Amino acid sequence: MPTRELPDSAPGKYVPYHPNPYYSPEPLPITPKLDISDQTRDLVADAAYQIGRVDGISSTVDFSAVLYTSLIRLEAVESARIEGAEVEYQDVEAYHTQHPSGETETTIEKDLREALNYEHALTSGLERIESGDSITLSLIKELHSVLLDGVRNDGDVVGDFRDHMVHLTSPQSGHRPFVPPAPEALDGLMQSLESYIQMGGQYHPLIDAAIIHYFFETVHPFSDGNGRLGRLLIILYLVSQGYLESPYIYPSAYFNRHKIEYVEHMRAVSDEGTWDEWLAFFIEGLRSQAETSYDRTQQLRDLQERYEQEYSSSTATDTFARKLLQYPYFKTPDLVEYLDVSRRTAYKIVDKLEADGLIEEVTGKQRGKEYKAVDVFDILG
Repeated sequence: MPTRELPDSAPGKYVPYHPNPYYSPEPLPITPKLDISDQTRDLVADAAYQIGRVDGISSTVDFSAVLYTSLIRLEAVESARIEGAEVEYQDVEAYHTQHPSGETETTIEKDLREALNYEHALTSGLERIESGDSITLSLIKELHSVLLDGVRNDGDVVGDFRDHMVHLTSPQSGHRPFVPPAPEALDGLMQSLESYIQMGGQYHPLIDAAIIHYFFETVHPFSDGNGRLGRLLIILYLVSQGYLESPYIYPSAYFNRHKIEYVEHMRAVSDEGTWDEWLAFFIEGLRSQAETSYDRTQQLRDLQERYEQEYSSSTATDTFARKLLQYPYFKTPDLVEYLDVSRRTAYKIVDKLEADGLIEEVTGKQRGKEYKAVDVFDILG
């Protein structure tokens, strides 16, 4: 069957295949080297500044551990949503409150499990990187197994590259599906990706992160979970390069808001070699999310200062009010452990803070009530 002729600038070609030709990308590194525009270089500089700001402010707040966890969970929720999952940040916080020891429930609804799996995979990947491991194909396959734990579809190959062709539906109606390369090409292509990561790329880390993400999504090495794993690798790569101290940026939120442009920019690279447009889109996503994280951290710091001023006494109620950023979602019995108080005192604390509007009950139940810190969730939401 006839295939579309691509310009020389395209980093690959279409190969005849029924009913749609598949795309065969050239292995990394890109040749010839990319000519980065001045506008994109300026955007890189601005994004670097914003990432530096959020790294700086995050390390100075008393609630940095909570912020770290909260932003990972926000990223997990947004990444699951891109794939069509209906899950909220509050659902993830509720699950962890209900399962404080970390045990895994076997009957979790699939959409929530996808978000929890992403959180687990990202946390595990970060721990491996921070312990000195590098990003290898072995690690990528391990993380894929974590992502698809309990949510695999029939026929999915988990923890290894796909053994069959896949067709990716276009987000634009009327457009033909995109068909990634054939299974027999995956090992060679992914080895070129591993080598590129091991060599530290060829450009600024933000540009290399964009190249790596495009390549991974285009190769589409797994039968499912490629989008989630590809977005997770953005953070792991920037941390592995020492460019991001902690995952205080969460790119999935930006990609979710611009889902059609996200896919179209990558397809345009494949078809036309429009690298600079993709780089600008990708780096603007990291820049804007770093800016959002900085603003949220500043708001949380201001909120903490307000609580410390308004609830400054040594009473148990005031003490817990000052700890709301540390415990933004809880059940009343949790306060017995958090504050070393009686259950009677715990209920009085909840009644007072609920009356003050600092917390609200979210289940609507008469028993087993759960509460969230209103101001904290307003900022994180």
